[in-house]
Amino acid sequence: MIIDRIFKLVLYISNKEQRGDIPPAQFNILAEMAQLEYISKRVPKNLINERGMPQLGYEASWRIHEDLRPMVYGPEVIQIQSSGNFIYPYGYMYPDAVHKNDFSPITRITADQYPRVKHSVIHPPTAAKPIMIMRNPYGFIDPYSIGSFSMSYLKNPPIPVWGFGFVGDSDRPVFDANTSVDFTVHPLALNELAMIILSHVGINLSEAQVAQYAMVKNNEGV
Repeated sequence: MIIDRIFKLVLYISNKEQRGDIPPAQFNILAEMAQLEYISKRVPKNLINERGMPQLGYEASWRIHEDLRPMVYGPEVIQIQSSGNFIYPYGYMYPDAVHKNDFSPITRITADQYPRVKHSVIHPPTAAKPIMIMRNPYGFIDPYSIGSFSMSYLKNPPIPVWGFGFVGDSDRPVFDANTSVDFTVHPLALNELAMIILSHVGINLSEAQVAQYAMVKNNEGV
């Protein structure tokens, strides 16, 4: 599991940097923070543009899309209320792709664009070309007469946990895969997650330095 590899790498670097062991309970808190930080670096930090695409973050490049692909869920069919509102799926974080059930597109716009689009005499919202606004706490579709639509989305991942037990009279924790919850990330994120966790315990290394430590650790077989 990725979480065990990261825990061992973090412990290895922490000892090499003369910071001592990091208890599993502390590591698990930092692991949750690291996964959320990993996601936050890759989702947009500003509003979508006039084409319905985020200007920064997720979907801005294929690399970012691939980094977060393990967290993409769906597509899921979502019902639209008579008010035009719809309830976000459980665990929803950010839309990946939205479309009608026949796979024709739905245009995402911002709330401040809606009055202009709604009253447009050229391209108003229609059942053939509906629009979507990602509001809080509900999303909105115009026209609601399309009944439902399909959406794939980034889903809030499970909280990572390094599970452990004890063997015999030893007081040293031993990894237990049965009680562990792995990181929901691409395997190539191992060094970055380790770097984030280490930074929260005051060990600030570049990704290249962490990668070098990882290589030495693998060569030493520890």
